[in-house]
Amino acid sequence: MRIFFASDLHGSDRCFRKFLNAAKFYQADWLIMGGDAAGKHLVPLLQDGSGWRGNFQGARLEARTATELAQLEAQLADMGAYALPTNAEFIAQLSASPELVESTLHDLIVKRAEAWVQLASERVDKETRCVIGLGNDDFDELATVFSQGPTLCPPDGLIEMDGFWFGTLGWSNITPWRTHREKSEADLDKLVAALESPDPSRTIWNIHVPPYGSTLDIAPRLSPDLQVELVGGTPDFIPVGSTAVAAGIRSFQPLLSMHGHIHESRGVIKVGGSTVVNPGSAYDQGTLYGALIRVSPGKVVQCQLVIA
Repeated sequence: MRIFFASDLHGSDRCFRKFLNAAKFYQADWLIMGGDAAGKHLVPLLQDGSGWRGNFQGARLEARTATELAQLEAQLADMGAYALPTNAEFIAQLSASPELVESTLHDLIVKRAEAWVQLASERVDKETRCVIGLGNDDFDELATVFSQGPTLCPPDGLIEMDGFWFGTLGWSNITPWRTHREKSEADLDKLVAALESPDPSRTIWNIHVPPYGSTLDIAPRLSPDLQVELVGGTPDFIPVGSTAVAAGIRSFQPLLSMHGHIHESRGVIKVGGSTVVNPGSAYDQGTLYGALIRVSPGKVVQCQLVIA
């Protein structure tokens, strides 16, 4: 069986199109996304006369015609951002209300997720499974959206799928950002325990957060105000994964354990008999990092990191 696995697309239309195209290109039986489908950036575009203008990541944005506006919206969507053409009054309301920003972004995230499901129905054949997991930056409503049409968003736990046991855990441990789907290590330990299967040699896990201390979880250490801490003038990188997930892999030894969450820690390792992978993420560049994996009962034949 061939699996194409990617994670942390964070709203990037371009990366999602590449994800769907990977089914045919790699002849994948399963397409699996490991969570964090939701993007993070709302980009208001002020309508000024016949044009629109705004800013994103320090760059000035401008569209003079409706055609240029559509092109600008598509460019932002490819980078995972959500354009919002609007007026000065609503932009002022956004500036005064973080709650309004959050609710507006929420609605745009749902709208794009629904568009992704529609695109999957057009591009993925019926023989290919398309599984979209949740991550810490997602919210629960997306599980309903991604459980329509050709896509599947399994709940936390273990299910039987095509002769394998497939375990899902769409949470992270506590992060400095206090995002939507975070749990204590004690709570994660209970969820991981529910992923124990009758046959580890046929068990595949999709757990958003990587195991602690695995080299797949190395990220810059942050200060209380979320600034990167430096040592000798360079970022201080530390392990930030889950101890509960690490213990679960060591104890239950699934055939394959797939993770995301930490964009910088792309790699493949072995933990006992388990193959453990984090493909990393470069969604903001429109680049899709993935892993092409071939499995048979009892054996991971191939686990190759790829870039699209």
